Amino acid sequence: MSDKIVIFGVTGSIGTNTERLVRAFSDKFEITGCSAGKNIALLNEMIPRHRSLKAVAVMDEEDKNSVVFDGKIYSGEDGMMRLLDLNPDKIVMALPGKSGWKITAEAVKRGIKVCLANKESLVISGFYLGSSVTSDRSKIIPIDSEHAALMQLLEHSRRNDIAKVYITASGGALRDMSAAEMENADAAAALNHPVWSMGQKVTIDSATMLNKGLELFEAFWLFDLDPEKLDVLVHPSVNTHAALLFKDGSSVAQNAVGNMLVPIAAALSYPDMLPVVEKFPEMDFEYCGKNMTFQKPDLVKYPLLKTAFELLKNRDYSGMVAYAISDETAVSKFLKGEIRVKGIHSIVQASTERFSCQKAPQSIEEISEFIKEIEEFAINIKI
Repeated sequence: MSDKIVIFGVTGSIGTNTERLVRAFSDKFEITGCSAGKNIALLNEMIPRHRSLKAVAVMDEEDKNSVVFDGKIYSGEDGMMRLLDLNPDKIVMALPGKSGWKITAEAVKRGIKVCLANKESLVISGFYLGSSVTSDRSKIIPIDSEHAALMQLLEHSRRNDIAKVYITASGGALRDMSAAEMENADAAAALNHPVWSMGQKVTIDSATMLNKGLELFEAFWLFDLDPEKLDVLVHPSVNTHAALLFKDGSSVAQNAVGNMLVPIAAALSYPDMLPVVEKFPEMDFEYCGKNMTFQKPDLVKYPLLKTAFELLKNRDYSGMVAYAISDETAVSKFLKGEIRVKGIHSIVQASTERFSCQKAPQSIEEISEFIKEIEEFAINIKI
C-alpha cells in the first residue's frame, strides 16, 4: 500500500523534486494534497499527473480561479492547514522561511510524519516541541542534505565514540570575495550560487552563511547533540555533506551527488532506502575526479555564523528564534535593494542581542506574539 503524501511548497525546488520522485516510485507513494505559491502555471501542469490528488491550496485567494482542478481548492494559511485534514501518512514541509512552522507543529501534534526541508520551522518551534519529539524519527525526518547525511551516519555510530559532528557548506555565491567586498555585495551577486538552484531566501542565506547557523540549530534539535560537538566545514565542491570524527582519530563521511533527490528519497522512504540510482542514473556517485578539500569558515567574514555558534553554546532558544525571524526581514530589505550584505549582518545581530536569553515561548500563541515582536523590532532598525 502506498504512502499518502501532502507537499507544502510543491512548485519550489524541493517540491518539484519530490513530485519527480513520487512519479518514479508511484508504487510506494501518492500525492493526496499540495500547496503552491504564485507559480500556478506549474501547479496546473502537475495536477493532471496525480489522480490521487484530493485538495490543493494557494497562498492568495485571487489565485484560486486560476487553478485548473476538480477537487477542493483552499487559500491562505488556514487553507494550507486544512490539507492536514486529508490525514496523510507524511507531509513534505518545503515552505520558505517562517511560513511553515505552525503546520509543522500541528502535523507533529496529529501524529503525521514530517519530512522537513524548512529549517526555520524547527528553529522556531524546537523548544516548544521538545528534543524528545524532534529527535524522534517517527515524527520528524530531515530533508536538508546535511541532516539527511547526518541521519545516516549517526544511526550507524555509537554516540559515546563521537568527538565532532561536521556539516559542510559550499560557501555560497560570495565565497571568493574578501570580507570588505562581501559587506558591500548586492542581491544580484548574492543570488548567483555556484552549485545549488534554490529559492531566493535560502540562496541569500547561503551567501551570508546564516543558513549554516540555522542548520546548526536544526542539527541540535533533530539529533539531541551537544552544541560543543557541532561544527562547520567549508567544502566548495559539495561532494561531502556531513562527517563524524571519532575519539580514536578516525572519521566517516557521507558523500553523494549534489542533488536534492538523494536526501528527499532518504526522508520519504525512511527507514528503508530507495533504489534511486535505478530510476535516476545520474545520482550514481563516483569518487574519481572529485575535489575533496575542506577548510574552516572565516568567522570574521561570516559574523552571523559566529553569532550562531555563540547562541548554540549558550543554548539561547529565544536568541535562535530572533536569529531566524530577523533574517527574513533583513533578506526582504536586501532583495528590495534597501541594504547591502552588511545591513543583513547589522539587523540580525541587533535583533539577537535584543531578544537573547529571554524565557522561551511556551505555546503556539506565545510563539506567534514573539515573532511579531521580533519583526517589529527588526523592521525599524536604521542602517
